[in-house]
Amino acid sequence: MMNKESSEIDFVIVGQGLAGSLLAYLLLQKGKKVQIYDAPEIPSSSKVAAGIFNPVTGRKLIKTWMADELFPFLEQFYVALEKDLQAKFFHQVLIYRPFPNQQVQEYFKSDNLPENFDDFASLEFENIKYKNLVNSEWGGATTKQSGWVDLKILLDTFRLYFKEKGILIEKKLNPEEALSKSYKTIFCEGFQGKFNPFFNYLPFNPVKGEVLDITIEGINLDEIISQGAFVVPLSKNTFRLGATYTWHELDFKTTPQGEKELLDKYHKLMKPDLKVVSHLAGVRPASKDRRPFVGMHPDLQQIGIFNGLGSKGVSLAPYFANQFVDFLVTGKELSSEVNINRFASLYLGAENS
Repeated sequence: MMNKESSEIDFVIVGQGLAGSLLAYLLLQKGKKVQIYDAPEIPSSSKVAAGIFNPVTGRKLIKTWMADELFPFLEQFYVALEKDLQAKFFHQVLIYRPFPNQQVQEYFKSDNLPENFDDFASLEFENIKYKNLVNSEWGGATTKQSGWVDLKILLDTFRLYFKEKGILIEKKLNPEEALSKSYKTIFCEGFQGKFNPFFNYLPFNPVKGEVLDITIEGINLDEIISQGAFVVPLSKNTFRLGATYTWHELDFKTTPQGEKELLDKYHKLMKPDLKVVSHLAGVRPASKDRRPFVGMHPDLQQIGIFNGLGSKGVSLAPYFANQFVDFLVTGKELSSEVNINRFASLYLGAENS
């Protein structure tokens, strides 16, 4: 392992999940000297996540926040990243969303559809294509510009990439160690950021989620099915079924209740029998305003954070990692919607309490 003197380091990244990996990679692309701290014994929520990206949200399929900027960027980014890392992890597939009831179907038959709806979705009012697979008598909507990123493959590939460069240190970094350094330290710790003494004033809202990896024999399904639960095709006859949401017991332990909830959701959504292969749990590093935490500490300008990506990390991380790197390298201003300066009053309140 290369042991660089601090004078030779520009940035230390703490955490090698999706946020930390992309930030480190983009800093390296700018010619910066980077060191990454990541303790293997700390579980990774990124590897548990299904990695779904889609440009719409809610029953009425409204465009997600900043979809017109995020989705063209992420497609270009992941395609180029696959080529550079020589790995396959970016899967552009359709998402079929069956209408849950007649009322929702009637909405999509009306003239009240979102502007440019046809650019990102198509409709069918009978369940023809999926009649042997999906429980839906009212048809559904199929969204485009969607798919999933195999985060386990991506992060395992990044780990080898960083090891080969001699910049990955497989141990935990105590946050206080960053105070005495001349380089900048950026914390990308996932939901553990809630306990970081420099950033515990930020309104984290971590959410535990459980998923099942399942097999469904004898079907040919390339698309993601999503309604109340999601079924993501991982490989031939193997799928990821998710997800649960709980704001309590924020740990990485699977539960019988979680498994039952997922199986109940599956049988409400899908027709074929399934077999459970594995059961996983993680904690999403969400924020209360559902926007990322990006920027430098209000008083300690050598310490920063890139976190709070929640359940949309695959969509948000490329764009805002790139924006953060532009800020770190050239001083280009961060978006006010993600800059942690928006919580200055919380920091001042914590300081004065």
